[in-house]
Amino acid sequence: MLKNVIISKLDSLAERLAASKKEWESWRELLVTIAETYGREDFKERVKSSILALLGLIEERRISLGLKSMASEISDFPLVDIYDVLIEALAEKRREDERKIKELGEVLSELSTPIVHLWKDVLLVPLIGTLDSQRAQTLVERLLKKIEESKAEVVIIDVTGVPMIDTFVGGFLIEMFGAVKLLGGDVVLCGVKPEIAHTLVKLNIDFSMVVVKRDLESALQYAIRKMERERKRMEELEIDSTIRQGTEKET
Repeated sequence: MLKNVIISKLDSLAERLAASKKEWESWRELLVTIAETYGREDFKERVKSSILALLGLIEERRISLGLKSMASEISDFPLVDIYDVLIEALAEKRREDERKIKELGEVLSELSTPIVHLWKDVLLVPLIGTLDSQRAQTLVERLLKKIEESKAEVVIIDVTGVPMIDTFVGGFLIEMFGAVKLLGGDVVLCGVKPEIAHTLVKLNIDFSMVVVKRDLESALQYAIRKMERERKRMEELEIDSTIRQGTEKET
């Protein structure tokens, strides 16, 4: 009987295949799982779980060789069935690895293109380094979401740290300016180098969409003045409203 044969050779097989205590424990677990579940409905899922644990310790080639070694010593060893499970486990591990790589890429993208909430109504986007298509797309999506959440009225885009802007990045900036305007925000572009200015002019950017300032200091001053004007305007509207309400009560 397969179970009895595996159990009788359990420790010797695990010891020969393993290079460390953890590997020994994982090989042993796999053998026990095969012995206990072969022929049952949960055989595939239980063995796959054990194989995934092994894949966290050793490469697939060693697992394949280990299975062949088992098959050479254990008669009726279900090598074909276990190979099918191994293929499924490898596919599952690859999908998981790809998901982790994607998540890591998103984290790195966020770190490389920070969006700083300076004040209640002001966001700062300091662009540093070269922008590729993925980074640019991620930035636009995050920025629009941040504007929607914060209700920011001014977005300062500082390109001081961008060495050059090609036509692709220029096109991306145009799209970003337009999207920010649609959400009711003002775009302030600062830190533009002469070579970048040349590219932007060639792209025929509509500069009525954006306020251009020489550097970050000038951009911040602009934002402060704009916010101050807006605050005074709201105060005046509130005073006018109070006066009108008082007049209506008197009449």
